[in-house]
Amino acid sequence: MKFTPKQLQKNVNVSTTHPLVELLWMVGGLTFIIGLVFILLGITTDWAIAKTPVRIETWIGKLALKEFTTNNNPPLQQRLQELLEHLPADSPLHQYQFQVYLAASEEVNAIALPGGNIVVFSGLLQEVESENELAMVLAHELGHFAHRDHLRGLGRGLGITVATAMLFGESSSTSGLVSSALLSFNNRYSQRQEAAADRFGLDLLTKRYGHAGGATDFFARHNADAGAKTAYILASHPHPQARITALEQQITAKQYKNETTEALRDDVKLEDKE
Repeated sequence: MKFTPKQLQKNVNVSTTHPLVELLWMVGGLTFIIGLVFILLGITTDWAIAKTPVRIETWIGKLALKEFTTNNNPPLQQRLQELLEHLPADSPLHQYQFQVYLAASEEVNAIALPGGNIVVFSGLLQEVESENELAMVLAHELGHFAHRDHLRGLGRGLGITVATAMLFGESSSTSGLVSSALLSFNNRYSQRQEAAADRFGLDLLTKRYGHAGGATDFFARHNADAGAKTAYILASHPHPQARITALEQQITAKQYKNETTEALRDDVKLEDKE
C-alpha cells in the first residue's frame, strides 16, 4: 500500500505573506525606528545645549583642539577681532574668548570647535582672494557659535554612536547600517545649519565693510567644479549654487550694497600662495 502524505492546510512555520511585503514592513519599521531615535536625539541634544555653560564648552574645546596640529596666527586673529567689534551689544558671542588657529592641510575648509576656537586650514587660505572673502569665512564660523551648531553636531554624533550600540550591539552589521542612516539625517540637518551660518555671516560681513561685496565670490569660483546638485543631498554642506542663490536673495531682501572688495593683505598670505 502506497503512503500519500496529507497536505497540511496551515503551517505556523511558513508565512503566507509575500516575501516582498514582509521586506517592506521590515524596512518601514526600521525607518520608523531610525526617525524616532533621531527625533529623540534632537530633543535631548537641544535640551542639553541650553543647559551647557560656556566654561564646560571651553573644556570640551580644549580636548577637541588636541586633535589638530595648529599654530597661532596673529593676522587671522586680527581679522577675527575686526569682525567681533561689529557684533551687537546683546550678542551671546560676547561670552566667548575667541581664538583662531591655522592648520597645515590641503583641505579647503574651516571649522568651529567648542569654546570659541576656530581652525582655518591652509588649503582654504590658499583659495581666498580678498579680505572680504576671508571675513565671510570667519563670520560664517561665528554664525555656528551664535547657534551653537558645534555642540549640536557633537551631541548628535555621540548620541548616534551610543544609541545604535545599545540597540543592535557594538559589532553588529545592523548597527553600522542604522548609524549610517542616522548620520545621513544628521547631514541634512547640518545643511540647514550651514545655511543659517551663511545668513549670519552675510549680516556681519555687511556691518564690517558697509556692503556685501565678496560674500558669494568663493562659492562662485567653486561652483563649476561642484558637480550635480543631487550629489549634495546627503552632504554636510549645501551645493555652492544653492548658497549663492540664498545669499543673493538675502542681499536683495535687505537691500545690501554690493561694492568692490579689498585685496588680501600680504600679512595673511601663505608663502606658496600664488
